[in-house]
Amino acid sequence: MCKQTNYSKYQKRAIKFLSDFLGAEIPFTYEKTQTNHLKVLIDGVPKPLFTGSTPSDCKSINNFMAEVKREVKASKETLDIEQDTSVVKILLPTPFKQSQDKLIQNCVKSLRTRLEVMKSQEEQKVLEEKSVNVVSAFRSEAIKHALSFALQSRRQGGYIKPKEMKSLEAKIGSHLNFMMLTLAYYSELLESKTKYQEKLAIVDKEALKNVHEPKFTQEPEVEVDCEPNVFAKQSDELTNIQIDRNVQQIKQSSALELMAMPSNNRVSLLRGLSKSQSLKLIDDINQAMTQNREDDIKAVIAMIKEKDLPLELIISRIDAA
Repeated sequence: MCKQTNYSKYQKRAIKFLSDFLGAEIPFTYEKTQTNHLKVLIDGVPKPLFTGSTPSDCKSINNFMAEVKREVKASKETLDIEQDTSVVKILLPTPFKQSQDKLIQNCVKSLRTRLEVMKSQEEQKVLEEKSVNVVSAFRSEAIKHALSFALQSRRQGGYIKPKEMKSLEAKIGSHLNFMMLTLAYYSELLESKTKYQEKLAIVDKEALKNVHEPKFTQEPEVEVDCEPNVFAKQSDELTNIQIDRNVQQIKQSSALELMAMPSNNRVSLLRGLSKSQSLKLIDDINQAMTQNREDDIKAVIAMIKEKDLPLELIISRIDAA
């Protein structure tokens, strides 16, 4: 979403139309789907709008523009029915208002180019502080920075009063809040991570407890020599067996807890890994899959030997399937 170079000429034209038509009043956001279609979300419109990447029909852009206008009009009519329409205020466009709208659009455009970086930084702050209260301060600082930069780059413009500045920050904030992740997402992320860490801590504690207090009654009876060295050696072997079992239990439980997390939360958790750690994790997964495949082959061979099944018959059945 952040780089216009990733979009086709048709999609850039559609984005330009959205920016001009919706202006500074209606927040919207857009992104590319896996099929290279343009997905657009508009505040107040209950459903996402889609358009292609390189449509063959020359009227596609007109159809998309008509659909956007129709949905925005329907959302405004619904909003007017819900609100009190006894007092109708007609706001005529003035040079001052046009200047403010242009300023808001420039700020929103600047924030949109840094959207992915801001999402990553905001998510990192939430995970570090373990609270969603940092979101408001982070976004407010980003809005002030964008607004200050836009005011400096403006060729001309009068003094903006503090009350008007707060109004501008509020309008830009509505756009930014619509584009950024919701507080509900962060709450679910923190809850999932907390549950995962608590479960992992409990498993680690139980594993360490079992290591320090090995249950020899569950192990097969071992003839213990009266010599101290032999007894110590046998005790170490039993302890090592128990440690291996506990480590395997921790790995299995941790992997199952990780896969039980929602996909978005799991991706967010893995994004904290460095590039070398990510490559190491991929290598470990490939190695685990290879070992599982070898174990499956050994199990099949053992079953064939046990059942005394002819290989020719098995091969013919595989070819027939």
